[in-house]
Amino acid sequence: MPKVIAVSNQKGGVGKTTTSVNLSVGLAMRGYKVLLIDTDYQASCTVALGINMEYDNRSIYAALVDLAPIQDCIISSGRKNLDLIPSTQHLVGAEIELVTVTNREFILTEKLEVIKPLYDFIIIDCPPSLGIVPVNSLVAADSVLIPLQCEYFGLEGLEMLLDTIKIIQKRLKPELYVEGILMTMYDEESDLSRKMIALMRSNFGDDVFDTFIPRDSDFIDSTASQIPVIASKKSNSPGLQAYHRLILELLEKYNLKKRKVS
Repeated sequence: MPKVIAVSNQKGGVGKTTTSVNLSVGLAMRGYKVLLIDTDYQASCTVALGINMEYDNRSIYAALVDLAPIQDCIISSGRKNLDLIPSTQHLVGAEIELVTVTNREFILTEKLEVIKPLYDFIIIDCPPSLGIVPVNSLVAADSVLIPLQCEYFGLEGLEMLLDTIKIIQKRLKPELYVEGILMTMYDEESDLSRKMIALMRSNFGDDVFDTFIPRDSDFIDSTASQIPVIASKKSNSPGLQAYHRLILELLEKYNLKKRKVS
């Protein structure tokens, strides 16, 4: 069965979608079968992979509200080993449409059972909010990877998410765990960045990844080109190198073979 990882933070602008996309693409480049699920109505992952938002009947929205079987909502990303369930703006409506559904927090969990055997990893990009769809994403996951900006005001979003995870563990899924806290937007010239990493490691220990993601102008370029940094030809890119290190760290944690990038 695959590892199902939700990438989540209840604060926006922390590198959540960047992490979801580069992690998914990087794992696929190493030969793992990966499914990326975009559960943000802004469809940032979908756009980042260069996919047109024209899949209302083949989207996570369609799967959640039973417009289509989830297996019919899987589309090719155009990259080897990487599939996508895209999002659309209509996903906003799911929050209302699912309110009266019995066991609504487990809808995505149940639907994923059909397609899990097809993949090694399922990465769920969560929206920066708390509602039926984000809770579905967390309940469907084995673990939560939390990107956290190297700035003090990011701690509020972290606290909110950890409180949410505790509630889910208590009421819905006891086995859900924190995959790790990924420090993002690190500035090597900033004393604040160094203090933040030291603070987080002091308070959360091994729950903080050894890898941290630096500020890198290539991330901005990748948004415009719709080519993820990790798939670019810029081998000297700090961002590219950091995400490759993150993947190696994850594979070591899972005791999986560290396949070469192709």
